Amino acid sequence: MDEYLIDLKKLGRRIKELRTSLNCTQEQFSSQIYISTSYLALIETGKRTASIDVLAQISHAFHVSIDYLLFGEEESPQSQNQRLFLSLCTQYPEEHVSNALSLAEFYLKNLS
Repeated sequence: MDEYLIDLKKLGRRIKELRTSLNCTQEQFSSQIYISTSYLALIETGKRTASIDVLAQISHAFHVSIDYLLFGEEESPQSQNQRLFLSLCTQYPEEHVSNALSLAEFYLKNLS
């Protein structure tokens, strides 16, 4: 049964690592997920637990599963690629993403 206990410090550490990997400040990220900066700081230090709504917002923002946030289960390479792809898609205009996908499709077809 211990394997399903949530370690709040590890949960907070995972959230902080995800946030800092995107060079996002606590102020920027807390605003993005509609919570106060002080609440985010408490979550990241393991002093408070995040509500299910906040976990859902964080999961959506980082394109990771709630299981990963809660238990630290490693993502499959496919999930990592999907998270990277979705992150890139949000950083660039739709036209640029469409052009990049067309170019990638062209190269993949010609590799065979």
